[in-house]
Amino acid sequence: MKSIISISFLLMMCFCSISIRGQELNPSNPSEPGQAPYKLTLKVQPAGAGSVRGGGKYVQGSVCSLSVSSNTGYVFLNWTNEVGDVVGTSGSMKYTKQDCDEVLTANFEFRPGNPAEPTEINKAVYYRLTVVAEEGGAVSGGGRYQADKSVSLSASPNNGYDFVGWYDVNDGLVSSARSFTYKTTTESKVLTARFCFNPSNPNEPTEPIQKHRITLASDEGGTVNFGTQRLEEGTSVSISANANSGYKFVGWYLENGELYTALSSFSYTIGKEDVKFIAYFDFTPSNPIEPARPTEKLYSFYMMNVVGKPGDILNFPVYLTGLDVVKDMTFRLTFPQYIYPDLNSIEVSEKASGYNVSCTPETDTTFVFSLIGSSLPAGNTLLLRFKITIPDTMQTGVSYPVKINQVSVTLPDDNTTTAHTRNGRIGIYKLGDTNGDNIVNLMDKMNMITRLLGRETEVFIEEVSDTNEDGEVDFLDAMRLIEIITIE
Repeated sequence: MKSIISISFLLMMCFCSISIRGQELNPSNPSEPGQAPYKLTLKVQPAGAGSVRGGGKYVQGSVCSLSVSSNTGYVFLNWTNEVGDVVGTSGSMKYTKQDCDEVLTANFEFRPGNPAEPTEINKAVYYRLTVVAEEGGAVSGGGRYQADKSVSLSASPNNGYDFVGWYDVNDGLVSSARSFTYKTTTESKVLTARFCFNPSNPNEPTEPIQKHRITLASDEGGTVNFGTQRLEEGTSVSISANANSGYKFVGWYLENGELYTALSSFSYTIGKEDVKFIAYFDFTPSNPIEPARPTEKLYSFYMMNVVGKPGDILNFPVYLTGLDVVKDMTFRLTFPQYIYPDLNSIEVSEKASGYNVSCTPETDTTFVFSLIGSSLPAGNTLLLRFKITIPDTMQTGVSYPVKINQVSVTLPDDNTTTAHTRNGRIGIYKLGDTNGDNIVNLMDKMNMITRLLGRETEVFIEEVSDTNEDGEVDFLDAMRLIEIITIE
């Protein structure tokens, strides 16, 4: 019980701001001129004390904007490098990137603001009381409390909704009063306020306005202005992307690989379903003696990251971006051991439907794909896709690479050239492992609730968060997650 309390305590203090991570960009191709970027990794000490922003890859001499945000009860002290030297004492500072990978640590100290509280963290134990509002209202009263404290909780229904009751994680009714006093215990608790739609005005619509999730992601060449938001249909939201030094913005793409817009900033109106936009950047250092773009830079073959759990059958796509017409093409895909493409399931996209497609096994893990007899216009397109099965015996908590190489494309003048490539990955995680640490526990439960409340999380693996497998991640999945934790 003590270990569970400790884990819960650390967990409840940690609602970190998300660090936008995108898919792997590999600008170290020898054919690309200019400076290579170096990684700047930011850490927090102690874990759960706060959050940091500003990490990523930068070329030498770039000025990086670093910032920290302290969690309740913690005070920022300083920034230190890998050998413990202090490099800054300001929570927001400018840092000049060196010519190597670096790790900077933001150091915090626990200083509770109430003078009556003891000065040492191990003399007072706090537990998180999380209050959640399902659609139709708002709640107040959650926070960190010591045991046996009286906390006033309140629920306020929206127009056209009635309050139903307060429920615990086991779906048990705690109180039917909208406002009541809750006595804290020696455990962290989650209480959910439920509402039902009951318009009293006949002119009101019979259905509430639906909310949908909009998610922004990027590769390591730049940043986006937010991670995930859950907004009502018809709401307009501003979307923007900023390129890091040495990179330029390429475009916003949908999850299916289609280019949505080449504008770095645009306004989007929430429709009737969830949507995800991915910002891509190209490594193009501004060296005035750079040669003209080589022919192979006219074409780029790439794959997305796919995620599943053991036993899943996943669709694996291959995409092509071309700045000119391309004719015949061949490429090799190398898969992780024990994960193989279903060669009978290969589907060619509508744009590539004129090609004769063949796939030849070269080794146990390498397959040669050929597309012959047609041509594709310039632009971005889904080239083909096929199914892969994740064996039940595959190790979880791992992201396995899928490599693409030895690309050959035929140009409009019938000469051949190679192309730029970007590898894909297959992430395999346990059902319910929302944070990807390969352990399904209360941390996954709180991670899911944080996301369902519309707040940012550092990591959220949506593909394994649909614990009841009904096609939607909602509070029912949070309830089901408790059963999974109990079984394990």
